[in-house]
Amino acid sequence: MSLPSVSRNIKHICRLVVEHKNFEISFPNAADHYNSIKRGFHNKFGIKGVIGTIDCTHVAIIAPPSSTPGVVSNKYMNRKGFYSINVEAICDDALIFRNINARFPGSCHDAGIWTTSPIRIKVITEHVSGVFKWLLGDSGYPLEPWLLTPIASPASANELLFNKVHIKARNGIERAFGILKSRFRCLSKERVLRYSHTNAAFIVYTCAIFHNILQKRGIYITEETMLPEDSTPDNAGANEPMELTEYYSEGGRARQSCLNALTI
Repeated sequence: MSLPSVSRNIKHICRLVVEHKNFEISFPNAADHYNSIKRGFHNKFGIKGVIGTIDCTHVAIIAPPSSTPGVVSNKYMNRKGFYSINVEAICDDALIFRNINARFPGSCHDAGIWTTSPIRIKVITEHVSGVFKWLLGDSGYPLEPWLLTPIASPASANELLFNKVHIKARNGIERAFGILKSRFRCLSKERVLRYSHTNAAFIVYTCAIFHNILQKRGIYITEETMLPEDSTPDNAGANEPMELTEYYSEGGRARQSCLNALTI
């Protein structure tokens, strides 16, 4: 089979697989679903109310042709010096992707992607004061009542403990990215996807769907075969530039509630 035929078949198959995306990659919609994930995080890390961990990862692509309508090629050049799409994902305690968004070019900041995320709109809509339901994100994200970030300058033993537990729990999304790219080496930086940004996104979604199917069926990958994931936040070197959002004060109170509820 010729290379163009293989390429066409890959694109066709990926689009067929992605038709099932909402079934295989689903964010919780009911209290019992949320509670099941909360129990998982609490049992493993001793932190209450967590429904997922969030982060972005770059998937390398070829430079989009400057002649492509509506596409500005340099927007796909990321801060690490290669062309990519910046993929936002949320995973649960079992390293199953609960949401994935591969629509943004590599130059987009993690926090910028989050501000337009349908999941953010969903959790804002569902937010009720006093109800424990949080995502965990790194310092590249804004502190919000539904998205808890580490404490920049911990000043007490409890704050140090919070950061320690936060890092352990949040590491799940890094491991999920590492497993995904180890299973599907086409997503690694060394294996640039030689497709348009649109078709590259379909490949990302397809790989994430297959990853979830394997995780749900207990087919795991060994740590020895995992590729390392670059966990440097997109705001490396900044001093929590997202603090002064409209939700920051309420987010601080939510983080304090989570800190007070720690059981380890």
